[in-house]
Amino acid sequence: MKKTTQLKTMLHHPELDFLIEAHNGLSARIVEQSGFKGIWASGLALSVSMGVRDNNEVSWTQILDNAEFMSDSTSVPILLDGDTGYGTFNNFRRLVRKLEQRDIAGVCIEDKLFPKTI
Repeated sequence: MKKTTQLKTMLHHPELDFLIEAHNGLSARIVEQSGFKGIWASGLALSVSMGVRDNNEVSWTQILDNAEFMSDSTSVPILLDGDTGYGTFNNFRRLVRKLEQRDIAGVCIEDKLFPKTI
């Protein structure tokens, strides 16, 4: 089953399922082998794993590259934290297209300004 279909099934299922956070290919594989049905790839976890603050210091292409490693090492769906969409509508549309190419099942965004402010 496609990862997008797996995520959609989880979201519509009457039983509660859990996503657990992962930040790279190895942690994603551990999540899958631990029996979780999906992965949450948060901006915080991805940023911290690269040694920077969760304040858009990591580019969207770096997030994309890391998510691709996670996707390649697992068969469960990944829901990516897309922060604020990385700019304009066009930026977000391009991000979604690139996530689809890398078999990332979903993305969520925040209703805030880009770049993030603390």
